[in-house]
Amino acid sequence: MGPGRSLLALPQGFNWFLILVAAVISILVLAGCVYLLIEYQHPEDRNQAWFPKIIVIFSMSLAIWTVLMFPLDVANTQACNLSISPSACTYTLPMHQLWYAVFIANLVLVFLIIPFTLFFYEADSDYTFCQKVKGSLMWTAGFLVFIILIIVIMYLLIGYVVYPTQQLTSGVRDMGILGSLNATNTSCILPLTSSKSNASLVPDFQCSAFSSTFKASNWKIRVSLPVYIMAIQSVLGWLLFLVFAGVGLLAAPIDWLQEFLGRPRAMITKSEYMRRAQIIAQRAKQIANMLQMLRRADRDRRYRSNLQKLTREVALLEEDEYQLERVFPQGEDGEVKWVLFMLGFYVLGFMAFAGFCLTLAWVAHMIAYMLPPTPLHPFLNEMFIALDGVFPLFGVGAFAMFCLYLVTVAMKGNFLMGLNFLVIKLYPMRPGATMMSSFLVNTALVLVMSPAIVQFCAQAFAVYANGTSIFDVFGNQVMYLIGIKYIYNFNIFLYGMLAFMVLAGVFLGFRGKKVWKRRNPLEAYAMID
Repeated sequence: MGPGRSLLALPQGFNWFLILVAAVISILVLAGCVYLLIEYQHPEDRNQAWFPKIIVIFSMSLAIWTVLMFPLDVANTQACNLSISPSACTYTLPMHQLWYAVFIANLVLVFLIIPFTLFFYEADSDYTFCQKVKGSLMWTAGFLVFIILIIVIMYLLIGYVVYPTQQLTSGVRDMGILGSLNATNTSCILPLTSSKSNASLVPDFQCSAFSSTFKASNWKIRVSLPVYIMAIQSVLGWLLFLVFAGVGLLAAPIDWLQEFLGRPRAMITKSEYMRRAQIIAQRAKQIANMLQMLRRADRDRRYRSNLQKLTREVALLEEDEYQLERVFPQGEDGEVKWVLFMLGFYVLGFMAFAGFCLTLAWVAHMIAYMLPPTPLHPFLNEMFIALDGVFPLFGVGAFAMFCLYLVTVAMKGNFLMGLNFLVIKLYPMRPGATMMSSFLVNTALVLVMSPAIVQFCAQAFAVYANGTSIFDVFGNQVMYLIGIKYIYNFNIFLYGMLAFMVLAGVFLGFRGKKVWKRRNPLEAYAMID
């Protein structure tokens, strides 16, 4: 299983250093999700909506933990000493039980808790608490019954795995018949009481296993319900993952690079800050006047269009205010805020460089290992094994980095698609101006994608991750499910992801550098009588 097995492993196979690393990384992921919430939340949601915030932080952490559990599964498999057989080893963590718990928690959050929280958060403010709870429970129950019916019906009808097998007919036969058969098509296992010399001379000796032909057949068995639910989660996640990750693989490093190159060179003066703040105040007054005109106007076919344009102008105004506060920090620690603000851009510059390298490596790995019917080269699998040979857990660390990068670009693609693409309209994510409803919807999307990311990594790193608990699910069961196996066998999702990546590159090439234009908001609307 690799040289990493000997790292701080007790004779029984326990690796306490692995448990410590897993605990530290879990805490760091939780802290990162709290920072993301603080950075993106709308000022109106500060110091309130605590229950949705707890759900968002836990759900987003669970999505990242789900993906990072795959490297943990690899490290857990390597926890036993090489001298201990896998069947006799007591592994550090019960990964089968942990995987089932994580996927069940994912399912409950996506289809029960997050919908209830979203319905409760967006309920009419005039409703009482009991009315909000009642309405949210009714909507959630209807949604949940619909999902359960689909999963149960599909499980009862096509919840089977079909394995291709070769049938070997065996039985006890006289060894004298061997002379009349073709030796190349015949197999015979001698009984332990016979010897080769006597077997060739005495025809009374018999074969304990005998076959003259091999017959191909299929072995069909029903898969367990938890595994089938995991497979359905993976397919649903793939429908989002191939779009968002396909866009994010190229768009994320390009966007980070543009942010770095377009960074402010110096803090603006107080007079410049006052001038820009006055412009923002004038635009806010114009938008308020426009809103009054909309309230007095008849609700005809132009009303909805004008309301959408007004909403976009409010979003741009909030973004300008957010950026103005960043280039002229307020308070006694303004200089410290400015230094941290500039350090953030250099972090983005490093992320852009690393992102281009990781995207190139992922594309090369898909072309060399995943897309051809017979892999051309193990590529990243071989690199991880070599890194483990240098120092235990180096390969696991690199493996975790590639998996985590997929989560990052999928989230980045989700944010970009929600803001810039008109084909799919999602709740927008904007720094400093994101309502909790947008957080809940986008967090649910990330949670749905996390099983697909795990399945993608299991397929991509089948050599390195062989023997892990999750590979037994995705590599040995999901890939043979009726109705689903053809999607994976023909790499439909992979080709879709690469297609979206090419489309994103073409779009970004034509769009060029982002230029924000500001104009009079009244010019954006149709004439209102």
